[in-house]
Amino acid sequence: MNRVTKSSIMLVSILLVSMLLPTGSTSSPVSDSELTSTLENGIWVNETLSVNGTTNLAPQNANWVLYDVTDVYTEWPILRSGEYFSHVTPIDENVWNWSITIDVQGLSCTCWLEVSQPDGLSKAIINRVIFIGLGPHNPLLQPLHDDLIVVDEPVLLTTQGILSGDSIGESKIFLSWCHAPNGACDGDLYSAEVNVTWDISQQSNVGTFVIDATELELYDGTWQFSYVLQDMFLRTSPKVDVQVLVDQTDPEARLTSPSQVTEGETIIVDGSDSSDGVWSSKLQTVWYITEPDGSLRVADQSESSGMFLTLKPTVPGNYSIQLDVFDNVGRKSSETSQFVVYNMAPKLELKLDDSDEVSPNSWQIDENDVLDISTIVDETSNDRTNLIYEWYINDRLVSNDSELSTRLGVGVHELRIVVTDDNGESAVHEMDIIVKGEVTEKTGELNLMGIALIVTIIVGVILFTKRIRKNENDNSPMPKWNSSKKNESVAEYSNDEEELQMWNDSD
Repeated sequence: MNRVTKSSIMLVSILLVSMLLPTGSTSSPVSDSELTSTLENGIWVNETLSVNGTTNLAPQNANWVLYDVTDVYTEWPILRSGEYFSHVTPIDENVWNWSITIDVQGLSCTCWLEVSQPDGLSKAIINRVIFIGLGPHNPLLQPLHDDLIVVDEPVLLTTQGILSGDSIGESKIFLSWCHAPNGACDGDLYSAEVNVTWDISQQSNVGTFVIDATELELYDGTWQFSYVLQDMFLRTSPKVDVQVLVDQTDPEARLTSPSQVTEGETIIVDGSDSSDGVWSSKLQTVWYITEPDGSLRVADQSESSGMFLTLKPTVPGNYSIQLDVFDNVGRKSSETSQFVVYNMAPKLELKLDDSDEVSPNSWQIDENDVLDISTIVDETSNDRTNLIYEWYINDRLVSNDSELSTRLGVGVHELRIVVTDDNGESAVHEMDIIVKGEVTEKTGELNLMGIALIVTIIVGVILFTKRIRKNENDNSPMPKWNSSKKNESVAEYSNDEEELQMWNDSD
């Protein structure tokens, strides 16, 4: 089938669906705006076409076009057109009777009349099928159903037959179908006459028939259907196409998920193994999440994506995930999966003063220096706001803040920090704080200075004493030597010299 034919079929289907019943109606979306006509579908005229109706829109604005739709699969030629009503008569406030008179002498067609009036940004429109000129004229069908239907149980289709003066009761509908997974027939073409029931009350000519997948032996998949109306003289209408999706297989939901995860870890629940035969790709999903506290919620758009659920649980406990899958005809299948979320204990690091060292086991400061310690805790966002801090110095609780700033006395102090999350899990770090006293250093300096001073004093005393003695010796008179003693000394010296000389001679 070429592109022109497909386009024509689509166009005629749209236009036929838009046909109005004989009582007429308006296509305007405004409820109090109305364009109506008493002209019935299927009227047969030869020389003059007279159309009457009412409107509550400004009657000076109107357009009408008469198309030739004898061959619905070609571009419809315009046979007649006009911009105004032929006659307008006011009958009430903002209500007018109108009429259009069209000379159709010499025409022979199955025609389509369209009358429209502007109504704001939209239009009020009526359409009628009219048989003009000598016959015979082929019948037409107006489908009163969607052009795509889904079949599980038998489906009832409704259509309206339009004939040029013949009785609809003697007409028949013939149905053709084929398997068309890709939009075109793939395999055998089947046909059969359907059992149609006609409603001829008020000349509506509405017929109904059933498409039963079991009776027609249709398996799951896409099928292309078409049907035509054949009147009592065996004249046939243009075919009406309808696409039929057969789905008689129940869906089956399947889930794959881990059995346990850690708090704050991203978990992916996979439902892609769910199936519905050839319609698996058409399955619709709804995800439900049961929290550890028992509350049930529907997964939001940021968590669910078709057959996958992405979840980042921040609360430990038992979770339940339910996947509901729905097929084309609304059948549902559910599957549930459970997993456990374990709490993540906090991880603690300490930063002291402006040092780059992290969490040392000991730290030394000078007396009177301020000890500044800050904490870095790795924890889930939910627990981070509920952390409890406990600072102990020498087993005494001194603070519950996240940071510590204090002064300590000289000596060694035991520091312990305990961080606890809302599930009772704790992180602990212990260290020694050594405070160096400034007094000890000054005492050492004083001792050295004292020793140096003492040594200086001693040396000064000695030098002073020697100077005093020297001055005393210099100032005292020389003593007189005793001559006898002097002679004795000389004699002793001589003897000694002689003795020394004697030893030298012997040598």
